[in-house]
Amino acid sequence: MTLIIRLAATAGLVIVLAAPTLAQTSTALNGQIHWGDVVADMKVVSQADARSASAVATAAGNSVSGANITGGLDAESMQQMMGTTSSTAKLRAGTLHADALAVSTAQANSGQAQGENGTLKFKSYQSARGGDVNAYTTVETGNARTISAASSAASNNLATAAGHGNLDGDVEQFATNSVRAVTDVDACCTGRTVVGASSAVNAWSSASTTSTVDAKYDQQSWGSASEATTDVYQYRAWDVAAATTAAANSAAINNEWGYANIRGRQTSATDVKADTRVTLGSFSGTASASSYGVGNSTLATNVGSDMIVDVAQINTGGVAANAQFNGASTNGGGVVLASTAIGNGFTGYVCSQCGDASLSGAVSQTNAGNVLSTGSITTNGTGMIVGSASAIGNSATFVTTGKGP
Repeated sequence: MTLIIRLAATAGLVIVLAAPTLAQTSTALNGQIHWGDVVADMKVVSQADARSASAVATAAGNSVSGANITGGLDAESMQQMMGTTSSTAKLRAGTLHADALAVSTAQANSGQAQGENGTLKFKSYQSARGGDVNAYTTVETGNARTISAASSAASNNLATAAGHGNLDGDVEQFATNSVRAVTDVDACCTGRTVVGASSAVNAWSSASTTSTVDAKYDQQSWGSASEATTDVYQYRAWDVAAATTAAANSAAINNEWGYANIRGRQTSATDVKADTRVTLGSFSGTASASSYGVGNSTLATNVGSDMIVDVAQINTGGVAANAQFNGASTNGGGVVLASTAIGNGFTGYVCSQCGDASLSGAVSQTNAGNVLSTGSITTNGTGMIVGSASAIGNSATFVTTGKGP
């Protein structure tokens, strides 16, 4: 069987044990400790006209990836980051006849694990106790056909996937640092602009199909801040979409065609802030601005079989979301704005495609932090205006649907 392990150059210590070639399950043991800072800085300047331009910066303190695409994977990983992680992508151009792209990604610890046609069994411990994690993206340009810009920052990030085999996971994520993601766009005239910023202290996402899932996770965020900011300023635009998300702890477990048992514990004392600002001299089409901030978030879904959940969330940090739009339309363009702030959020969803499937279990939510959501729209000449602001201390949603007609 084949085991692929890709390790970033920043890895401190790596130990990999591979099973014999004829075995159906591969085994990997990973240990990484990084004490210093990690910095990625990319600056692109186009002084004359160009067709397209891009700037991409990626910084990771510790990074590990393991996969067995022809069988199972038994993996154990320990990652500790003690330094600062920072990435900066800057793009400055005059006229671009095609596209402008700028992306910045900063992660103190990053892990990926995948098993196919066999059991994925993994135990992951990620700890970020050092300096802050920062991702910055800046675009300054005249004309362009499209602008795409994004910033993403996380202390601990884990992604797992399994297909046609069981998923047995044990995840621990612990952080005492702050996380910030900032995207800033200043442009003249574009056909379409899509920008965003995302910050999360601890994040785990899992996707599996034809699997029996037994997963547990413990996420703890003790740093001072998780902040994401998106700022767009343009003289003229066609369609503009700006979205900002900020979270302390986030877990998303999605399964199809198999029983799922999920146990989660999320604790946060981190102040969370999501801020989106869009200013347009004139625009056509649709302009949208959204901000979403949450202390603890769990999304658990299962298609075709039962799911049992046992989730406890405690948030003592403040959560704030803000979205602002200012602009005029000369042809009846539309404005859609949404601002959402949640202390603790849980969504459990089960869909039965054949026979019966049920969602059961218990969810406990405690919120002691202030929750604030604000939004504002200032415009004229528009044909449609939609604005919403939602502030929720604790939100739990349980949904079970049956087979359609």
